[in-house]
Amino acid sequence: MKNKQPRKSINGRRGRRVEGKPHVGIFFLVGGKLFVERTPLVEAGTYADCKMHEGDHVQYWDKLLRTGAVPESEYEEHPRGRAVFNFKTEQFMIYADKCILGRKALVARIKSALRLPIVAKTAPDPHYRCPRCLETTAASL
Repeated sequence: MKNKQPRKSINGRRGRRVEGKPHVGIFFLVGGKLFVERTPLVEAGTYADCKMHEGDHVQYWDKLLRTGAVPESEYEEHPRGRAVFNFKTEQFMIYADKCILGRKALVARIKSALRLPIVAKTAPDPHYRCPRCLETTAASL
C-alpha cells in the first residue's frame, strides 16, 4: 500500500492543495516567456483587504531591462498581471491581461510559479491590458 502524502492547504481549508508556501506577485508574458517577481504570503504587504507583493510593474520591468532578460520596449507593450490574497474572503485572485487569462496552461504555470492553490480565481483587470487587447476592445465599440 502506498503512503499518501497529506494534503497541504492554506488556512486549514481542505481541497486547496498547495506545494510549499504560497506567494503573491506580479508577472509579465514576453515572447512566450513568463517572468514572475514574488513575495511569500507571510511577508506580503497589506492594501485594503488584500495581501500583495509590494513591487510594481514599472520597477520590475526596469530590472528586467537592465539584466537584458527582455527586449528594449515599454512595459505596457506586454501582457501582465498580479496575484493577490484577499484575507477577508480567504481567496487568491489572479488579475491579468485577457491574453494571459485565455490560456489555461499559462494560468496553470502562473499558479505553479506562485505556489497558488488550483482553486485560485482569475479575473481581467483594466490596468493589465496590452496593446493587442486594447485594439480588440476598441474594435468592438
